[in-house]
Amino acid sequence: MKFKSRNPKYEHLRKKWTQDNKNLAENLFDKHLRHMAIGSLGGLMLLNTSGLSLAPFSPMSSDQFKVTGEENKNLILAAKLKDKIPNEIRSLTPLEEDEITQILSQDFGFKVASELNGKRLNRYYGLIGGEQHLYRYPGDTIYAHAKTAQDWAMYGSSGIAPGLGAWGYFAPSKEEFTSLDEQKERYYLAIQTFLASGFAERVGEYRDFFKFRKMLVVNPNTGQAVVAVIGDAGPAEWTGKHLGGSPEVMHEVGLAGGPRKGAVLYFFIDDPTDSIPLGPVKVKET
Repeated sequence: MKFKSRNPKYEHLRKKWTQDNKNLAENLFDKHLRHMAIGSLGGLMLLNTSGLSLAPFSPMSSDQFKVTGEENKNLILAAKLKDKIPNEIRSLTPLEEDEITQILSQDFGFKVASELNGKRLNRYYGLIGGEQHLYRYPGDTIYAHAKTAQDWAMYGSSGIAPGLGAWGYFAPSKEEFTSLDEQKERYYLAIQTFLASGFAERVGEYRDFFKFRKMLVVNPNTGQAVVAVIGDAGPAEWTGKHLGGSPEVMHEVGLAGGPRKGAVLYFFIDDPTDSIPLGPVKVKET
């Protein structure tokens, strides 16, 4: 039933509001169609890009909307860390370092340490910021970093740094580029190694020690964690940040959105046999 006012003044307003709503709906519909068209065109362009493919589609089940047991364990870790980390972002005390590394070592099932081979970083709790991708070998391009269209959509916009990492290329050539090299760049950190005590006096020794050194990075607020390597030196002190993470590292610790920065814990992993894989890591089963 259509409403019609007996008052000509109100009838005029009713017609005006009706027309305004109609115009708004039509504009929203047109914009929606344009966005769909642009999105479809972008998808087609990505599919035509060499080396990219669509990830296989799998129907979403109701279980995917539930918090998993793994997520619960990592949230429990966050609760354990809550009373161990300071309220402000500052260097940890020796006691705090010991308590936190014991918790992390126990929960992840491998040795986590603030000192390794007599060497330490300047701090182990700091502000991480998002970094760009790094050139992995001569002739590398940003497009070659994406395996799928989804990969490109998630990480492609971060771009690629104009210069090389602190240790140059990850491989001397594309032909010699291995899956391990790929993982090192994918999960790399920029660490202020130049601020480590003793670095200035023994540059060569410290440079070799820090090169691709394995680290554990943990978001203490969520328990999300990733095993990564030191792939670059930085950021500069004036930035106010204490370390940087690749686009993939930032995603795995839950800091890829918004300002792309946040407080994290980061420690050495004592892995002499190189048996701990790089990438996201969950709290182990007890």
